[in-house]
Amino acid sequence: MRTISAVLLTLAMIPSSYALELEGVNGVEILAINGKEVKNSFFSQKSNKLKAGEHQIVVRYSTQFNNDDIIESRPAIFSIDLQQDTKISVQQMNTQRQAEKQIKAGLTWQISSEDNQYKIDDSTTLEGKGFMPYSDIEALIVAYNQENNIALATSGTVAVAVAAATATTVASTQKGTLQSLYQQASKEEKKAFRLWLVEQDMK
Repeated sequence: MRTISAVLLTLAMIPSSYALELEGVNGVEILAINGKEVKNSFFSQKSNKLKAGEHQIVVRYSTQFNNDDIIESRPAIFSIDLQQDTKISVQQMNTQRQAEKQIKAGLTWQISSEDNQYKIDDSTTLEGKGFMPYSDIEALIVAYNQENNIALATSGTVAVAVAAATATTVASTQKGTLQSLYQQASKEEKKAFRLWLVEQDMK
């Protein structure tokens, strides 16, 4: 019974062991992570799954006020050390004038997780050219990194996919172990195990 319970607990812990969420809130859009553009829909942003560690982030503040004008900042680039689910935001701005003033002065990005909150007020803004200066955000990031001699750790986002595949393999193996243990258990052990499952569902 203890062995079966231990396997179940291990299975439950697998997803959270590999991926952390990074999300932009309060008007903050995450445009790119580790040199790769993030594809957001027009209506909503997805949360991004990343492994723990340092990641280079490109963000932009964008909001719309009552006159339907869209106020946007230039994309800002900086790195964060991701150790928990994290949100990136800016201070609440209630008027267009306030937003324009803050953007002109330079936005302060607020990084928040369960155990850590800090601000980034010295980020660099990316500057594009032409009619749609930020249409190729990845090219701007490459130029910025080359100019500043920054080498990205390319394993940052790839590792999530690798970890997910590893988790699937481990989960499959442990599922087989759990089934085998259950089949070998006595009637009393099976009954106790089923009661334990019901108790877990009720928690």
